[in-house]
Amino acid sequence: MYLDYLVKNTNLPAELVRAVVRQSGGRESFQENAPDIAKHGIDGGFYVDTCAFWRRNRSEILSMAQDQASDFGTGMLEMIQNFGVFRNDPITVDSLARALYQDKGEDVTAVQNVMAWYAAAEVARAYCYLEEEVQE
Repeated sequence: MYLDYLVKNTNLPAELVRAVVRQSGGRESFQENAPDIAKHGIDGGFYVDTCAFWRRNRSEILSMAQDQASDFGTGMLEMIQNFGVFRNDPITVDSLARALYQDKGEDVTAVQNVMAWYAAAEVARAYCYLEEEVQE
């Protein structure tokens, strides 16, 4: 399946899809790794410089998160607070907002990593879902 199909058939921001594919090493690498990412998430080391990825793609990632939170009937910050990584190490709404919008606070690096990983996982999940749909 071509990535253009993914862009046309999801509500994911096109620039974010392209950025995730580039960051993962290109189309072939992304397509090869997407099933593992979709099932297990991104393990540390897959993405290089996740904070820079976050900064370059912040508006698209936040747009995707806002849309997804709205679909779930919850607030975006609440949704992010419930990401698995924060279950054992909770983050306050204030710390989360400061990290997301101001690049400040002791949690900024962790939050930026999580948001980059979230973007990659969501793009991979959408890709795998559509890949299965096309094959049926």
